[in-house]
Amino acid sequence: MDIIELSGEDQRLYHIVGHLVMNSEVLTYNLNYPFRTSPEYRWFVAMEKDMTLGFIPVKVTSRKALINNYYIADDDKTVFSTLLQTVIRTFDCNFEVESVSQMRHIRFFEQNGFSVVHYWKRYVKMKVSKDEEECI
Repeated sequence: MDIIELSGEDQRLYHIVGHLVMNSEVLTYNLNYPFRTSPEYRWFVAMEKDMTLGFIPVKVTSRKALINNYYIADDDKTVFSTLLQTVIRTFDCNFEVESVSQMRHIRFFEQNGFSVVHYWKRYVKMKVSKDEEECI
């Protein structure tokens, strides 16, 4: 499995994830919330040959890297973990890494260093605890 990182307006993004973001099953997976992108986004896409296994778009602001939508085919634990660890490694030392996660995915995020900050009805806000010593 390869992880590809793309900017939010990279032309390759459409070819790699376009067939998924408008797919009714994928939208249902995302609780019918549409996927968004803009120049502020970095997309992390898991690929196996020409097959897209999942993706995590991350909105990057001056202080935060926020996961607010994602898709992992069949909720594959390996794909989930690999993508989350890549996001954490990319942003952890310079940004607060946060996620608005679906309730059913809490365990995947917790297994990868996230902790629950706030509960809503269908989502939870989660955050990665920084290891300041590793960032020096």
